[in-house]
Amino acid sequence: DPGDYLIGEKIDINGDGTPLRYLDKPSKDGASKDSWYSGIGGVDVHYSSGPANHFFYLLSEGSGAKVIDGVSYDSPTADGLPVTGIGRAKALQIWYRALTTKWTSTTNYSGARTGTLAAAGELYGTTSAEYAAVQDAWAGVGVGTRPGGDTGTSYESTTPVAIPDNGPAITSDITVAGRSGNAPSNLRVAVNITHTWRGDLVIDLVGPSGTSYRLKNFSSSDSGDDVDETYTVNASAEPANGTWKLKVQDQAAQDKGTLNSWKVTFP
Repeated sequence: DPGDYLIGEKIDINGDGTPLRYLDKPSKDGASKDSWYSGIGGVDVHYSSGPANHFFYLLSEGSGAKVIDGVSYDSPTADGLPVTGIGRAKALQIWYRALTTKWTSTTNYSGARTGTLAAAGELYGTTSAEYAAVQDAWAGVGVGTRPGGDTGTSYESTTPVAIPDNGPAITSDITVAGRSGNAPSNLRVAVNITHTWRGDLVIDLVGPSGTSYRLKNFSSSDSGDDVDETYTVNASAEPANGTWKLKVQDQAAQDKGTLNSWKVTFP
């Protein structure tokens, strides 16, 4: 079986000759996810791993339709922008270095992005095309943003809110007005929190309809400090205009912190 981006096509587990997994577009198997979204933590791990598979394909080969060694692929991106691949050899070096020196058993998708960027920086430099390609490929699966920053229209709250230790949830409001229709499927939510033992925190975005979107789950093993992350939320069921809320709760004793700022960005 020559090397390709299909998995399990020879064992014919589906009974029709189709692969078990597709790295260029994981959702082609009927269950895997192409991109990260706020509810992916509730998906079976065999399918929630789809964005990582998709990332590696994009980093290696890039997006769009193409034929590689006789196999046809057509890889989409979450933000609708193209990704240019750097080749499988370089992609695997970045992945392996991150896997063996950066990641732990509790690494999430945001941490995976951070780890691969660190690996790419060490291997090729932070101003290299390879480093930029890692950013692009992760943005292509809904994790983080591309080089050049947060494009789009942002609405921000910079009013600090204290987060009590093992106490009730705090909320911070942002009012969005003057937009038409619903929010996008790739709404970006940037959160900056100062807090020791960030695993204590549970963070939710609450849309104008009152629907909550989980951004960060509780993790007793995450002893790191602070939250400075950008999350991508499929908020397409929400009206764009209205009051958006960030809800943060500390669910364990001995640590407290402050929500410093947060913003929503409509691409």
